[in-house]
Amino acid sequence: MRKQRPMTADDYLRLALHTGSPDAAAVYAEKGLRYASDRVDAETRVLLLREIYRSHLYARRVRSAHAVARKMVRLGVAQEIAHVDLGRACLTLGWWMRAAQAYRIAARNAPASRRALHWFSVGIALHHAEQTEEALSALDRAVRWSLNTRALHRAYAALVRLDAGELASDIDDLPERIADLEAARCGEGFGRFVLGLLHAAGGDRGRARRHLVIFIRRNQHDPMRAVTLAHELRRARLCLRALRGSAQNPSSPPPSPPVPAG
Repeated sequence: MRKQRPMTADDYLRLALHTGSPDAAAVYAEKGLRYASDRVDAETRVLLLREIYRSHLYARRVRSAHAVARKMVRLGVAQEIAHVDLGRACLTLGWWMRAAQAYRIAARNAPASRRALHWFSVGIALHHAEQTEEALSALDRAVRWSLNTRALHRAYAALVRLDAGELASDIDDLPERIADLEAARCGEGFGRFVLGLLHAAGGDRGRARRHLVIFIRRNQHDPMRAVTLAHELRRARLCLRALRGSAQNPSSPPPSPPVPAG
């Protein structure tokens, strides 16, 4: 009878990647990491750690996820992946400047096709930190690197300006930015959140409600998204509450979208 070869770290990684359960993936990843470090290459270790990181996020153990992401970074390989995960954990914890720095490093280590995404994340983190000029600069970089998400970055830049105190009437091309995002594929997903807040600022309560309701429904019951988009989901709910209040008094001015907590 042919003797079965022992499982390797790569075998456990394949099992972790193909199981449908984050908890099961973490179990396989832990088994893969038990091999002596000289028998597991650094990139495989990063990918195994990433499965553990994802299981922590899924279970809302964000500080544990952050600790795992730091281990990934210290391995010194797959720096784009490691810093994206570190940035996501920092952003979820409200550590805005740490998140921005992690995403900057991810952008520097990313191929051109993904740099727009990472600079957009830098802009979001700096927006939360109320660093308006720096956020707009990061979003401008996202626009320059983008191939098909420019409408989202330009619309988010308008939101940053509104949150900094500008009026909707001060942004001359705001209707154009909204229309471009409405027509773009990136207007789905996170774009719904941005559109909802921009329509609220512009006084279109109906469209604001529609986009925000869709954004909340699509993300609130997904365990991973509910954690990583917690700040946006909270803001969307606050804006909906303000819209409902203004609907009861139609003569009142449109509500300003609540500014994110710093």
